[in-house]
Amino acid sequence: MSCRAAPWSRPSAVPRGRSFPASARLRNPFGGMNVWKNPILKNSWRIGDVPMMFGLPSGLFRCMASGSSGDGGFSRPQSTDETPMPLYSWADKQRPRVCILGGGFGGLYTALRLESLVWPDNNKPQVLLVDQSDRFVFKPMLYELLSGEVDVWEIAPYFTELLKNTNVQFVKDSVKLLCPSDHLRREPGGSFTGGVVHLQSGTVIEYDWLVLALGAEAKIDAVPGSSEYALPFTTLEHALKVESELKMLERRRFGKSYPGIEVAIVGLGYSGVELAATISERLKNTGTVKAINFQTTICPNAPPGNRDAALKVLESQNIQLFLGYSVSSIREVYASEDSSSMVTDAKEADGDDKKLLLELKPSQRGLESQVLEADLVLWTVGSTSQILRLQPPDAPYVIPLNGRGQVETEETLQVKGHPRTFAIGDSAALRDPSGKFLPANAQVAFQQADFAGWNLWAAINDRPLLPFRFQNLGEMMTLGTNDAAITASFIEGLTLEGPVGHAARKLVYCLRMPTDEHRVKVGISWLAKGAVDSLASLQNAVASSFLPPTSTTNRCPPSPAAMDPDSEITFDFPPYLCQYKSGRVFRPGSNATVPAGTDPLTGVVSKDIHVGAARARVYLPPGADTTTKLPVIVYFHGGGFVVGSPARPSTHAYLNDLVARAGAIGVSVYYRLAPEHMLPAAYEDGWAAVQWAATLGDGADPWLLDHADLSRVFFGGCSAGANLAHNMAVRAAADGALPKGVTVRGLLAVHPYFTGKEAVGAEAAFAADVRGFMDRTWRFVFPGSLGLDDPLVNPFVNDEARAAVAKIPCERVLVCVAEADVLLKERGLWYHRELKASGYAGELELFESKGVGHAFQFDNLHTPEGVELQERLVAFIKK
Repeated sequence: MSCRAAPWSRPSAVPRGRSFPASARLRNPFGGMNVWKNPILKNSWRIGDVPMMFGLPSGLFRCMASGSSGDGGFSRPQSTDETPMPLYSWADKQRPRVCILGGGFGGLYTALRLESLVWPDNNKPQVLLVDQSDRFVFKPMLYELLSGEVDVWEIAPYFTELLKNTNVQFVKDSVKLLCPSDHLRREPGGSFTGGVVHLQSGTVIEYDWLVLALGAEAKIDAVPGSSEYALPFTTLEHALKVESELKMLERRRFGKSYPGIEVAIVGLGYSGVELAATISERLKNTGTVKAINFQTTICPNAPPGNRDAALKVLESQNIQLFLGYSVSSIREVYASEDSSSMVTDAKEADGDDKKLLLELKPSQRGLESQVLEADLVLWTVGSTSQILRLQPPDAPYVIPLNGRGQVETEETLQVKGHPRTFAIGDSAALRDPSGKFLPANAQVAFQQADFAGWNLWAAINDRPLLPFRFQNLGEMMTLGTNDAAITASFIEGLTLEGPVGHAARKLVYCLRMPTDEHRVKVGISWLAKGAVDSLASLQNAVASSFLPPTSTTNRCPPSPAAMDPDSEITFDFPPYLCQYKSGRVFRPGSNATVPAGTDPLTGVVSKDIHVGAARARVYLPPGADTTTKLPVIVYFHGGGFVVGSPARPSTHAYLNDLVARAGAIGVSVYYRLAPEHMLPAAYEDGWAAVQWAATLGDGADPWLLDHADLSRVFFGGCSAGANLAHNMAVRAAADGALPKGVTVRGLLAVHPYFTGKEAVGAEAAFAADVRGFMDRTWRFVFPGSLGLDDPLVNPFVNDEARAAVAKIPCERVLVCVAEADVLLKERGLWYHRELKASGYAGELELFESKGVGHAFQFDNLHTPEGVELQERLVAFIKK
């Protein structure tokens, strides 16, 4: 049975109603109100609640016949028996009207092609582009969003930005119904139109020429559970959703050796292979990719060179291949803590422990059924055409479709039986000379857009149309950062792999960007990123040659060319450190230390000692004698819990100055650093130092025995050190935590490091990635924490935490902030404000240093601002 619509025949699938009289003929169908000269006007059927005539709503037909006016907006035709519908008004009533549905490669590039052609007389058409998204998406590079190689604006620019220098109009909307009329017979010399399109917003567009470039949608409901638990990967929204899911999994599992992240990918065509390679490289040793394919070969239609390169990469990474299997179902279960059992009731387990189970059945003999566990399932197989659901229900074959739901087209890309409608891209069914369907990829859409634009020009100007001939230029695929495979069809047997293939692929795609302006912007951006990466590699290579070979923790990374575990960064915590796959940690800052002893500038004497299980550097001010007891300051240095020590030159100089000015004994703690020693190790070391000082050095330290006044103990620190000081004060509030006679007089919180999931104050203006950075770094130093709402870093997260803070035994608290401290100033102000509101009974002070940034005092100790801050701390201690 032919799907081609015959003129003047009701489609066979339409339910039969009253028959059409044999004399019924359409004359001058859209030229005026009185064109229907026989009883056919009385014969109609309905689509839902809308009266129809030949598949067109009767009210709409009256709208079309009455014409329109305006300048590209919407007018509302009046009807006495129906709700009026807004009709899109074209700016010019004389020039041809071209409506393009879909803003992918086919639709957008057709619009730009029409804009670039030279049009005779006043025949240049008005072009309207309709898409449900406000961004064009360069889909072949969606994978690079997951690897961080590209930014969203580079591969998903706004249509308005791309079309700003053209006459193409853009409407963001979805298509609801197609009502073509170019298949109807016309009288010679009569006016003609191509039909109308209904949009979801209710707008109706009347057109002369139509381009169907709607593409295909992911078919995600293939098996039970797939639509509920699997994610497709065909749009920008899908890519951002996958990125969000991966980030969530990475945060939950960070620092845990078991269980690792498990990602299942269904389908190993191009999309599945590119996803598997990209995600596996991203997860490195923290997770596993499980790739499932119905066939026993990957990318069966790919050139052998690309397939071999892909298989080599997949086998070299942490990817498990399940070839010859299909997924029969997906369901959600919950794992117990020891992962030895599964439950199906979410109430019986923590939501963080949920797992997805994929039941696999073999598609080849000799294989057995399997069940796989996964945290995330990505579905890359199957697609469905949008055209079928957009046709009138009572005339489902008005646009002829093949068995796959694609539009049947002529060689000229015109829809069969519809001379004013073109179909391109995934919407179209077109075969190559051998009879095989053309692949649904960007290369085909590129070339079809060029032909569609030209053939529209030819049709509008009564010139011969050209038959489309696809020229296969080759195929490309990404296989991870700095890796790709390209096989050119015009050079037999040549496949570019690795960095060369990666560079060639990016160059080709840069040249394929929609407009010259965007092409230049993206090219400059990619060149700049490449230059920065190259410079960083050069710096690391040079720096590594100057470090002693015995250094194992604080040494520069080797050249990336080494491609070993010591060159693969698994975590970057700028500016403090980066951690490599091997576990080695590189801290780019100075490793210089100064020994304890007598400071010639201040006369302060210091010594390094063991304080219980930890270590500390103890400072004694000049002129100390046994007749005068001195206050004790237990001090914690900053550095994000990952760098720093009391022996660091700037920290040591700062403590010498503070102890000399305040006339106090200083106990500066060598707490253990992450990631070699994850939190709470630093808190435990800090508490050990507090207890050591509170017991006069376990009753054995002569400096404390002779000089310490334990009724005047202070906790202090800067940045992460202030966080430690605060938490020591909270811990000291417990009954019996400190010996009798020990009084914590004050807490000095300088530029304190606190955070939380919810923004406070000016933090609301921060970019979204700032909160992500704070969460990522906190989980890095404390993998077992509750995240940004852990009371250790968010002390007022709930009533229990607030009550604990209110009980701190300090008589006074001084909070210091820096005016130019972008990240932490608001948290310091918040801490002061919330502490006051918590019911804390002591004195509360706030001091702000003007015009300076975070922790400025260590490198600017003797500037006016540094001196002012130091004097304020000294006054607080001496008060």
